[in-house]
Amino acid sequence: QRRLEDLLLGWRARLPEHTSAAIVVVETGNMAVRAYLGSVDINDARRFGHVDMISAMRSPGSTLKPFLYGMAMDAGLIHSESLLQDVPRRYGDYRPGNFSMGFSGPVSASSALALSLNLPAVQLLETYGPKRFAADMRNGGVPLSLPALAEPSLALILGGAGSRLEDLVSGYSALARGGKSARLRLQPQDELRERRML
Repeated sequence: QRRLEDLLLGWRARLPEHTSAAIVVVETGNMAVRAYLGSVDINDARRFGHVDMISAMRSPGSTLKPFLYGMAMDAGLIHSESLLQDVPRRYGDYRPGNFSMGFSGPVSASSALALSLNLPAVQLLETYGPKRFAADMRNGGVPLSLPALAEPSLALILGGAGSRLEDLVSGYSALARGGKSARLRLQPQDELRERRML
C-alpha cells in the first residue's frame, strides 16, 4: 500500500490540474483487496482528494468494450476475425467518431477491440442491443447508471453511462476467474459472492 501511495504521489505532478487518480489492487483468486487508494492525495482539494474515485460514479469511457465483445462472442454474433466496419455512420441524431478522427474501413473484431475503435463497437452494440447489454452488465455485477427515465442507448459503449471503478474491477476479474465476476472483499470476513459475467 505504501509503495503505491508513493507512486501515486510521484505521478501527481504529471497529472493535469484538477485531475485525480485511484488504484485498487485485488487478488483475483479470492477477490481480497490488497491496496486501496481512492485519490492522489486526500488533503489536495484542487485534485478532489476527499472524493474516493474507486467508489465514485464516473464515465467508464471505453472500458466496457471488452465486455461487449466477449458477450457478443458468447452469443455467437461474432468471432475474433469477424469483419466490422470502421466507417462514418449516423444512428439517428447520434454520430460517433474515433478518438483519432480517422477511419480504418473493414477491420477484424480482434483488431477493432485492440485498437479501441469506436465505430465497430457501436455497430456491435446495435446488433447486441443496448438494453440487453446493460442488463447483462448489471447481472454480471457491473450496474450502469443512467439519468432518470433514460433508456440504454448506443452511447453506452463509449462512456454514455456512469459506473464505479470497484464494479469495473469486479467485472474485469471475470477474465481471470473463468467468466465469473465477484465483489471486492475489503475485509477478510467478507463473503466471496460470484456472478456469471462471460
